[in-house]
Amino acid sequence: MELGCSVVAPLEPHKHTHTVVFLHGRGDTSQNMADALLRWTRDSRGRTLIDEFPSVRWVFPQAEPSIVETTGEEWPQWFDIWNILDMTDREELQALGLKESVESVRRIVRREARAVGGYDRVVLAGISQGGATAAHVLLHLGALEDGEGGESYVEKSVDADAKAEEDRPPKLCGLMGFSAWLPFPGGSLDETREVLGLEEFLDSKSDELVRNTPVFVGHCENDPLVFIEYGQQLRDGLESFGMKVKWHEYPDGGHWFNAPFGMDDAVEFLKAQGIPMVKQ
Repeated sequence: MELGCSVVAPLEPHKHTHTVVFLHGRGDTSQNMADALLRWTRDSRGRTLIDEFPSVRWVFPQAEPSIVETTGEEWPQWFDIWNILDMTDREELQALGLKESVESVRRIVRREARAVGGYDRVVLAGISQGGATAAHVLLHLGALEDGEGGESYVEKSVDADAKAEEDRPPKLCGLMGFSAWLPFPGGSLDETREVLGLEEFLDSKSDELVRNTPVFVGHCENDPLVFIEYGQQLRDGLESFGMKVKWHEYPDGGHWFNAPFGMDDAVEFLKAQGIPMVKQ
């Protein structure tokens, strides 16, 4: 399944250095997500993320519509959920849609990595169900094959930095989850992967890629939809896989980003991963 995407290109005259693949929440659209995040949600400097990081290509995949089991309605969703207040209720319903979404988003992430020069120039992010899906995409990503680094990777391979480029440890630039959770929690890394049956995607570097990827998790205490305990469960689950997680908890903001402080923290996280910021 090839997903449509809303794309925001790097701002002229900035060269494309990184890509953020950002997954919207259940019932939302890629265009709404792009508008909200890159036009209206601002940090304490009054800037949006596109203002702060003008060399980033922003890619917003669109979830396919599917039938909601509890209502019979058709919604754009990454996977179905029986009871949003208790994610373990008929949890098996989540597996099929999540598997299909992981396969589709995985292709997008790999395509963007080839275009920009490697996984370590790609951030995978999402809000709510998009963040839950993004976590599983990373777990099933698998390393890029030799020579799959894209045009910029090939260009670098002929210069003096070629050996260093080849020796880069496998990692994404970052994983970011907002108001998110971890589907099928509580198991080891291998046990969590077994739920979706996508072991063919994995290779000898898959575990290293997961453990090397830095993580940002942000959640608002007054989130009425995905309770903050689910965000804490996401944090704890990823840490149990050996990942280093930056956890940010905010008193308000509901089921959304905290602004401006949550955006300030997101900016600092992206900056720490080496993504160029706009000059002061």
